[in-house]
Amino acid sequence: MARPKPAIITPSIDKDFLLTNLDCLSENGKMTNAGVLFFTKTTGFLLLQATVTCVLYKGIEKIHVLDRKDFSGNIIDNVENAIMFLLRHTNLEYKTEKLRREEIPEIPEIALREAVVNAVCHRDYFEKGANVMIEIFDDRIEISNPGGLPSGLTRKSFGTKSVVRNPVIASLLNRAGYIEKIGTGIKRIKKTVKEHGKGSVTFSFDSFFTVSFSRLKSTRKTSGKKLGEKLGEKLGENRLKIISLMKENSKISITEIADKVGISTTSIEKNIGYLKKQGIVRRIGPAKGGNWEVMDDE
Repeated sequence: MARPKPAIITPSIDKDFLLTNLDCLSENGKMTNAGVLFFTKTTGFLLLQATVTCVLYKGIEKIHVLDRKDFSGNIIDNVENAIMFLLRHTNLEYKTEKLRREEIPEIPEIALREAVVNAVCHRDYFEKGANVMIEIFDDRIEISNPGGLPSGLTRKSFGTKSVVRNPVIASLLNRAGYIEKIGTGIKRIKKTVKEHGKGSVTFSFDSFFTVSFSRLKSTRKTSGKKLGEKLGEKLGENRLKIISLMKENSKISITEIADKVGISTTSIEKNIGYLKKQGIVRRIGPAKGGNWEVMDDE
């Protein structure tokens, strides 16, 4: 008769002990600010100022808002949602020198990610009247956080020395893989933008710390036949009609487009999906109340 295998006992992990060691739980059993930022689904009930606000403007001034999102989840979700907002509203350049088409972002994702992480990590969380702001204009992207330079860091030493305003937050972001080494973020942003060779980045600080990326005119901002020729593809009569209708009426519905082109709404959706993928059109805002944007001819 086979002998029974011994039972394997896995010791349970004391969550309170773990959170206490991470400085996320106080001695009296209450969540610290860092604990709220990292281990809750929403921070608004305690830290309303932890919200990350993302805004897309039309033009180069804060007048016409095309899209806005306020993210008030935990700090990791806020970072990822902000990055998705940035990628959704920035351009791609298509390069076809090799067999497969290469997509080149106008601003490197690494640089954008570093700037967003830097903003949520080093903001002044005692300043309740301001959020981390991510603002997209036609000519630039600004990522700013309240607090300016932390105490002990001078303008002269900026970029060469590191002073951490929120050491517990920085430590947790490091554990989560969002920060490699303290003090390398600014250098990485500069290096990545320089190697990318498109646009520039500047830093400014007073009561806020702001990273500003310049935006250059991209080869993605073409439409109609010119873009089709550039991509070596024919857009076809229906797709050209769709582009023309969207230019005439940016709020036109898919049903209205289908009626005017003379094909089904399913076919219209497929064609629009193709045009979106090629960077010719994009949807600004929700399905209801939003509008179409057609990239300008070069």
